[in-house]
Amino acid sequence: MRRTLLAVLLAAAPLPGGFALAEDAPDTALSKRTETIDGLVRIVGAQAGIVLHCRALYTVDDAISDGLSRTARRALEAALGRRRAETAIAAEGQRAADEIATVGADRWCADQRDILNTDGVRVFLD
Repeated sequence: MRRTLLAVLLAAAPLPGGFALAEDAPDTALSKRTETIDGLVRIVGAQAGIVLHCRALYTVDDAISDGLSRTARRALEAALGRRRAETAIAAEGQRAADEIATVGADRWCADQRDILNTDGVRVFLD
């Protein structure tokens, strides 16, 4: 399971420290780092939304979902520090909640299921 979680996080974006090539400009490295952090924050927010809203509609693999969230949180804390990571996660939680309220849990969960199935992540078992 650890390999699956690592593969998902690596597929989402480069690692938090960034693997900027020597010829990459500092702005490119910063952009990659920002993209990585944003991706990790969205993973945590998506998993929270899935746990809160999608279980009534689909069977969720709690071990995979929890593992994704925990792994992303640890990476965020390492990259940002605990307080900044918590602030970013809280803001993303609110953004996801607003999105779910706007589009509806049925549509949001179906979209998440499609996205994760396309990426080969088995958070949804049915």
